[in-house]
Amino acid sequence: MTKQAKKQQQHITDLGSTLTIGLDIGYGVVKAVTDQTAITFPSVMGHAHEIKFQQETLQQKYPGDHITDDDGQWFVGDLALAQVPAGELLRLRGRTANEKTMGNAFRLRLAKVAIGKLLPGVWGRDVAHLRLAVGLPVDHMRDAAELKETLFGQHLIQTDACEVIANVTEVMVMPQAYGAIYAQMLTPAGDINVNHTYMRTGVVDVGTYTVDIALDDDGEFISSESGSIEGGVYTAQERIAAMLERDYREKVPYKIVEQVLRTGIFTASGKPIDYRDEVEEALAPLRSATLGLLSEKWQRGTTVDVIYLSGGGAELVYEQVADAYPQTKLVPEAQLANARGYLYYANFNTRED
Repeated sequence: MTKQAKKQQQHITDLGSTLTIGLDIGYGVVKAVTDQTAITFPSVMGHAHEIKFQQETLQQKYPGDHITDDDGQWFVGDLALAQVPAGELLRLRGRTANEKTMGNAFRLRLAKVAIGKLLPGVWGRDVAHLRLAVGLPVDHMRDAAELKETLFGQHLIQTDACEVIANVTEVMVMPQAYGAIYAQMLTPAGDINVNHTYMRTGVVDVGTYTVDIALDDDGEFISSESGSIEGGVYTAQERIAAMLERDYREKVPYKIVEQVLRTGIFTASGKPIDYRDEVEEALAPLRSATLGLLSEKWQRGTTVDVIYLSGGGAELVYEQVADAYPQTKLVPEAQLANARGYLYYANFNTRED
């Protein structure tokens, strides 16, 4: 266990202490940050299978990815991608038929895994007092009350890395893309960032299944100039997967598809094959959709002082967005920007209380 993890474990098990978590339950990747550490894992799960070989090795390689709850045993994240057949994998994708019983149940399980990963080695059902700051796609904010209800209260977390009772005393829900704004407007301690001098701040969050934009005008959320589209990085992933299956007549694992998307190179039978032109073609719908949303909400962007580009797909659209909107800035560690912003806002909220 790292020194940071030990410090966090000691902090959370001290009587009366509360741990604040910025939790971004993305459709593609879950990101969770505290003042001490940060973790990420894919937003995917499947029913657990018997592992007949290398059980301890897999537990060490994927700590905290095996969870038990009222619905049985589950493999989550990288363990699920490695050990669950593709046809049995479950993913969080947009709204469900019943968001309260289906979508939020999925989010709760992902949240439990994230909390368990942040508290490795805590056993004996110790009670951990937590404050959670989370987000939803801008157009899904009407579901905020149900998400709060799902996450609030006490939850037993049983994973291969811990057994703890999470007592969630406060849940804050904000538009998902707003996290990246708070990550720039606030400091980690929750103070106003005096170096952020922009009045009208926009953010574009390019995620796996949605692209979200939000506009802040001197601290005020402008709903009419914020919004979401259902269509993110997965559109390129699916095109690349279909192309590789066509070329090689077999399904290619998700991790390899993602690698081809990021590098443009596919290794076939040990030989690197150049797919950069095909990747550019596969990215065209994502880039067009992102620019279309920006044009719809901000037109030419003349009144927007700065545009922060965040999310796991930020680098994939940066050049095109920056060409159209020269005030665009790529956020450092773009994938973690929302979670960090949620944390900073929660710390700000504590100072205001």
